[in-house]
Amino acid sequence: MLKIIKVIFFISLIFSVFNLYSEDYSTIVQGDDEEVSELLQKALNQSILKVLGSQRDFNLNQQNFKKLNPNNFVREYKFIEFNDEEALEVMIDLKALQEKLLELNLGISFLKNPKVAAWVLCKPDYSSLQAAKSLDQKCKFVKKEFDRVANERGITIVYPILDSRDISLFSFENNSNLENLTIFNDRYPSDGWFFCEISSSSEWCFLPEDIEKKFSKLDVESKYKPAVGINILIDNLFSNQRLKASSQSNLPYYLEIRGLKKFSDHKSFENILKNILFINNLSLMSLRNNSATYSFNLLSEERNLLNYFDEIENLILINKEKDKLFLALGE
Repeated sequence: MLKIIKVIFFISLIFSVFNLYSEDYSTIVQGDDEEVSELLQKALNQSILKVLGSQRDFNLNQQNFKKLNPNNFVREYKFIEFNDEEALEVMIDLKALQEKLLELNLGISFLKNPKVAAWVLCKPDYSSLQAAKSLDQKCKFVKKEFDRVANERGITIVYPILDSRDISLFSFENNSNLENLTIFNDRYPSDGWFFCEISSSSEWCFLPEDIEKKFSKLDVESKYKPAVGINILIDNLFSNQRLKASSQSNLPYYLEIRGLKKFSDHKSFENILKNILFINNLSLMSLRNNSATYSFNLLSEERNLLNYFDEIENLILINKEKDKLFLALGE
């Protein structure tokens, strides 16, 4: 029997561009006649897709993901009632999952809760009442597909209303010239947008020539089926804000911090290091003369670490050698 799984993301991430702390987040999973172990696996897969930010990477690495044990990433779970049905709320250890994906030499996204505007034009068909009803059902199905993908990818989707301003350059005839269609997306704040044309005979989606612009023409050289188009757009959005894995992740990296006047200063800085998602195997090597030296594995490029420290107030970069940083706490 075909089993339907619904996963709704409740994201409690607190990310800024280089302030890459990681926290837990939970997913609510519902399924028909599913064992708890199956639901936990589904929740883990959904979490992996969210953290990766790439449907392509998710598909290409299925064999690696199948080897992952949900018990290593699930902090806890409990049965709840959701939409008048029994559901399973699963709390995921986000940092452990992020570190594992980086160890697998995969990038991870830190774009928080992106919003996508889906411009859907349903071209009317008045040839018969049945044709009109059929087109209406087709458009509803496409939007339902977009909602499904939005839930899977952890994004918010909005549906702007096409009006005379939005489509002033667009012809509704069968030979409509899509390259002349300019979308004015400024009234619908979003991180990205795309356009779909649905008719009785076809359904195609087009991406903007520049996904970062509010005003843009369409890239008419490529067209996609609805589910494919929205996933490509989401991948593009996440790719602009992804932490890339480093091939040198198994090599030791060293950091010396000076100006630790109190033991509490040392503990505070150590907690900062522990919460950086691209650091693991952190070890305190020495603590003397108001300074501390640490070793760890750096799971990403060194520039990510430098940019991260640059965002911390009163933290000064004194010197940088190969695989070692010298920092100092300012006054």
